[in-house]
Amino acid sequence: MGLHSVSWRVNVSALDQIKLIEDSLKWIAGEKSSIEITKDKSFHGAEQFIIVAKNMKKKDSRESLEKLGKDVLKELLENIQLRIDEDKNFYVRLKLSELVKGEISLADRDTISSTVKGKFKIESYPGDSTIDVISNLIKELI
Repeated sequence: MGLHSVSWRVNVSALDQIKLIEDSLKWIAGEKSSIEITKDKSFHGAEQFIIVAKNMKKKDSRESLEKLGKDVLKELLENIQLRIDEDKNFYVRLKLSELVKGEISLADRDTISSTVKGKFKIESYPGDSTIDVISNLIKELI
C-alpha cells in the first residue's frame, strides 16, 4: 500500500516568475504531472494565479514524497497524526522560496513567506489505519 495520487498547489501574484514556479511544481510532482494555471483576483483586487500540479500515478506520487528527502520525512513523522484528515489525505507545506532553488524546506506556523501545499491521497482500505499506512511508507523511504 502507499499513495493513490499527489497534488501541489501555490498561489502567486502576477509579479512572480510563474514559469519558474511551474517548473518547480512539475519537478516535485513528477514530469508526467498535469499543470493547471487559473487566473483570478485577490481579495484586494490584484491579479493572482493559482498553479496546481497533479499526478494520479501511484509510483509518481511515491517518488514525489521521496523527493522531500530523509531529513524532512523524519520531521514529518514527528507529528504525522496532525497532517492526516478524515478523507485519508496527508498534507505537507513547503517554503516556495526554497523549492524554486531546488531545495526542500518544511513551512511551519511561523512561516510568513509563500508556501506550496502538498496533498497526498493515502491508499488504505477499511480496517487499515491511515496513520500506520503513511508512517510505514515514510519509514520505508527513509
